[in-house]
Amino acid sequence: MHERMIRNDVRDWDDVRYFLAVYEAGSFTKAAGILKSDQSTVGRRVQALEHRLGAKLFDRHGRGMRPTPAARGLAEYARTMREAVDAIGRRFGGIDGELTGIVRISVTEGLATGWLTPRLAGLQLSHPGILIEIVIGNELADLSTREADIAIRLVRPTDPKLVAQNVGRMRFGFFTVESYIAIFGIPTTIEQLYNHRLIDHTGLVGTTFDPWREIVARHDAVMYRTNSSASYQWAILAGFGIGLFPTYTPKLFPELIRVPIEIDIENEIWLVSHEETNHVARTRVVLDYVRDLFKKDAVEWFS
Repeated sequence: MHERMIRNDVRDWDDVRYFLAVYEAGSFTKAAGILKSDQSTVGRRVQALEHRLGAKLFDRHGRGMRPTPAARGLAEYARTMREAVDAIGRRFGGIDGELTGIVRISVTEGLATGWLTPRLAGLQLSHPGILIEIVIGNELADLSTREADIAIRLVRPTDPKLVAQNVGRMRFGFFTVESYIAIFGIPTTIEQLYNHRLIDHTGLVGTTFDPWREIVARHDAVMYRTNSSASYQWAILAGFGIGLFPTYTPKLFPELIRVPIEIDIENEIWLVSHEETNHVARTRVVLDYVRDLFKKDAVEWFS
């Protein structure tokens, strides 16, 4: 009895963390990528947990791992452990008030590259102990698991634990360049737009972009498509066609010419943080700094 109690004693959260990564990713290889580890370490950690529990957790299945009934039962408790560990990290990670460490900002590529990054140098000069890590993506990062500490998004989050502040508005319009106009001319109505070449950004999703998605779906001459804002920008500069851009874009690329067709697409911009990390000194400093940047540029960029 005493030997079995010791064998089933689970004291190392790291082993459980490795198990959960494999359970959710479906393979040692994918779990290693998520954990920034290697496949052999993941396998060793899972085996150590299996030994202590006295239960097999995975069976090999093709190139992946199939969880056993024991693993499915353990996963529920493992997720509860992860939530508790994450909560401790959010609550006490930085409680000493020191302005040092990493602050991750999740933001769309266009805002990060064209607007935010050039304006962060002042923050770094004032607080050299803070490392700003920009996480590019169109989906809202999971702030509860510290995928990011702050997010800038075009959709208001619904999680009640997230604190969301409306910091501006992003309006959109059609743009092209002189080299395209010299060959194909410029449309002045939506009907004429169907006789022109378009470029498409697949990251423009959400109900506010329905008018654009409808145009693209019905259009016979979409010449270029990408999920990258940078590639999208270079495609229009190269003269591929007409694209949909935020109305502030010519501030970054004066070569852009506004196409005289109105389209009713605009998004509110939300600055998002987690209620449990708002008290962390370094996060608070960065959050306040970014909010002030939006206030400063509200009229010229985001109104």
